[in-house]
Amino acid sequence: MSGPAVRYLPGTRPAWERDADVVVVGSGAAGMAAALAAAAAGRRVLLLTKEDVGGGATPLAQGGLAAAIGPGDDLALHRRDTLTAGAGLCDPAAVAALVASAPAEIDGLVRRGARLERTALHLEGGHSRKRIVNAGGDAIGAELHRVLTAALAGKTTAAGPVEILARCVALDALTDDRGSVGGVLAGLVGEDGGLWTGTIRARAVVLATGGFGQAYATTTSPAGVTGDGLALAARAGAELRDLEFVQFHPTVLWQESAAGQCPLLTEALRGAGAVLVDAAGRPVMAGRHPLGDLAPRDVVSAAMQQRMARGDGPADHLWLDATGLGRAVLERDFPTVTALCRDRGIDPVAEPVPVAPGAHYACGGIQADMDGRTSVPGLYAVGEAASTGVHGANRLASNSLTEALITGRRAGERLGRELTGPRAGKPGPRPGAPRPLTGWRLPPEGPGVDPASRPVLAAAMSRDAGVLRTRAGLERLSQLLGQVRPAGGGLELATVEATNLHTVSVLVVASALARAESRGCHRWRDTPPASTGQPGRHTVLRVEEGRVRDSHSVRHMDRQEVSA
Repeated sequence: MSGPAVRYLPGTRPAWERDADVVVVGSGAAGMAAALAAAAAGRRVLLLTKEDVGGGATPLAQGGLAAAIGPGDDLALHRRDTLTAGAGLCDPAAVAALVASAPAEIDGLVRRGARLERTALHLEGGHSRKRIVNAGGDAIGAELHRVLTAALAGKTTAAGPVEILARCVALDALTDDRGSVGGVLAGLVGEDGGLWTGTIRARAVVLATGGFGQAYATTTSPAGVTGDGLALAARAGAELRDLEFVQFHPTVLWQESAAGQCPLLTEALRGAGAVLVDAAGRPVMAGRHPLGDLAPRDVVSAAMQQRMARGDGPADHLWLDATGLGRAVLERDFPTVTALCRDRGIDPVAEPVPVAPGAHYACGGIQADMDGRTSVPGLYAVGEAASTGVHGANRLASNSLTEALITGRRAGERLGRELTGPRAGKPGPRPGAPRPLTGWRLPPEGPGVDPASRPVLAAAMSRDAGVLRTRAGLERLSQLLGQVRPAGGGLELATVEATNLHTVSVLVVASALARAESRGCHRWRDTPPASTGQPGRHTVLRVEEGRVRDSHSVRHMDRQEVSA
């Protein structure tokens, strides 16, 4: 495939080392679930988190956990809704596994002490039944964070502890001559952003680093969500699937000149009766889809973008009118959203709230099965970093947290079963110089990317790789990505994040240009969506010597092909 090269990170000399059975990278729901399950099976686990535990997207989640547990609901309906939203690219077996496991996953959280609302279920876009399990009205992420961090803290040395290494970023995988992964190069982040690098030998590496929302100018993702796991996997030669499918949340709180992380307004507001309207108060989704405001997110975001482009109102936002819900409902069922709006001088009880689509969720990712196994032996991926086949071309609302918990747990349990033999030594730093990397290697050194390039690249991604795309726009973006300035100086966190975001952007553009049809979250401006009655073809890429290659196209993922 033609296009810009993927940049490798500048070189560094490791100064410390550690050992573990399993390294888990990321401390969101998927990472914590994987770490807990592997530790419960007796594996010695080292959990790396770039910030503090739970610094990613999980604590911010407002929606909930999708599970068919309500009256009039069943697994077949949940499965059907997921397949419909996925627009012909879901793996039916993966979807069946998700919907079958979801009710028990909810029960397991309750046994851990989670305060979940399992009777007054919410309704979100694409769902035919109320099946969203929530907490605190719109604070499910905070509750999951509370419960899972408490579980991590409760682990003792006798039970196989989860050792946590905070303020540590995974840089690259250690691979052998066959391409198998045996650990990572990591950097401890100093107060000035400098990195003190070292090697962590491990029998398995689990990537749970979330998505890459920060590749866009406006996103719901926090600052640390910079595609680190996806870029690491790309440089390690893993197969990457369907990266063109970036889901934009339709209702991100809009404010003039706002950029970076912006708060979202949960879809459950529309499930409760809130309506998207234009400048004249006309409903945006009227006549656009049988489900109206609760159509799948790709449909709603595309309709909003088209309405804004008509020129009879602002070109950059619409409004969400929740005034009909009343003060009692807003303050009782949506306290987080109500407080967010009021903090910004908007009272949703009395006035419509300005909203616009914002980058929210990566439906594609590192190709993996429901146990996290990727195309690279020893490398696992779970949560948003992975493409398991559950989400297809467009994620069904609130399936992601459910999937994160299930795949994280399953990956940890599999590693607990399969990592036989003696356990690694205690995962502490060894004094003196680390051992030579005999039998293991890192990717080649490269120039990296200048962190100062990030704002320009993010603006270009939002403009040309956003909700509605054109081939000319993507080709212009590809050219820009090829011209970005190299990094200067030593290896710092800012350089790592800029390089990883550049890598993700190169891959998204290559994937988008490879798909001629409009499907799911990938929409050409002047091409109507393809029929989803028949399965579509996946876009599967691999990076070889810095160049993006078309790995293969398949109609359905064969689990045996991606098994480690």
